Amino acid sequence: MRREPWDCSTEKGRTLTLADFGASNEVKAAAKPLKIVTTRRGAMEFLKEIVKEGIMTSKAGLKGRISGKMAGKIVSNQAVNTSCSPEMHYLAAANIDFLFKKSIEPWKFELNPTKNNNGLKERHYLYAPLEYEGSIFFVKITIKEYINEQLENNLYSIEVINPRHRA
Repeated sequence: MRREPWDCSTEKGRTLTLADFGASNEVKAAAKPLKIVTTRRGAMEFLKEIVKEGIMTSKAGLKGRISGKMAGKIVSNQAVNTSCSPEMHYLAAANIDFLFKKSIEPWKFELNPTKNNNGLKERHYLYAPLEYEGSIFFVKITIKEYINEQLENNLYSIEVINPRHRA
């Protein structure tokens, strides 16, 4: 598989369609969030429970976990501002365990040379559909995989991508 440039994961995510995830009616049903929240506090309460649950597994078998420290970063102002709305970001954060399980990794990306890649084997960018107010959006989930296989893969960030801004 050819590696995509490190800086195009959001743009590539905007090219996704429901068909990339399966049959349209099944994807629409599966995109409905299990937990409804629209605030940082609500999202953080669910994230604390997800941290306790431990390892999650994606549709393709990639394993990942959220540390307590990362849970806080996922709902930080800086992280929330990457998504198309704070409410959608909090909804995605609260449902990240559910989203991770049905996420796909359609592309591989080069490592970002401007970031600290020490000990890093790969950054995985996974995508999952999420319904919000009757529309389907895609959530980009970034996972860090380490060279040292004894270190668990860490969920690093999430971003709700606005599909209306397609190139």
